[in-house]
Amino acid sequence: MKKIPGLVVIAVMAVACSSPAPLTATVTAAASTAETVGGAAQLVVNVTNTGPGIPHLGLVFRTHDVWFQTHQMTSLGGCTISVSMSAFDCGDLAAGQAQSYSFSGAATSAGSFHYELAMRDLVQPFDYVNEHSDGPDVQAWDEQVTAA
Repeated sequence: MKKIPGLVVIAVMAVACSSPAPLTATVTAAASTAETVGGAAQLVVNVTNTGPGIPHLGLVFRTHDVWFQTHQMTSLGGCTISVSMSAFDCGDLAAGQAQSYSFSGAATSAGSFHYELAMRDLVQPFDYVNEHSDGPDVQAWDEQVTAA
């Protein structure tokens, strides 16, 4: 009789220690690639969550160039800016939910910029969406901004 409670404890511990389902989604992004300083620019990210719910979905910039730092933001598409995470914090995304995030801004300085955008949850353990052994999937694009 004493073995049954021990087996239950072992079973509960095994479930608690199992790896969570990976975060997965289909993602497309489109962004303005050529504008002048002060000119309107747009970034649109479409996400369909194909895995478990994602708490505090972050659209994270993995490059030195960060879109919300090179543009005067005029629309955050329902998200907030997390400077410390180099990310747009877009809140929770439920399993199966599709969402479009549309950001607008004005380019603030001339130059050539390269962006790489990945998705991750912004709460511990900070898992990336669509992560592989060589890193997460990224949406990448270049932007050329000329003087007005």
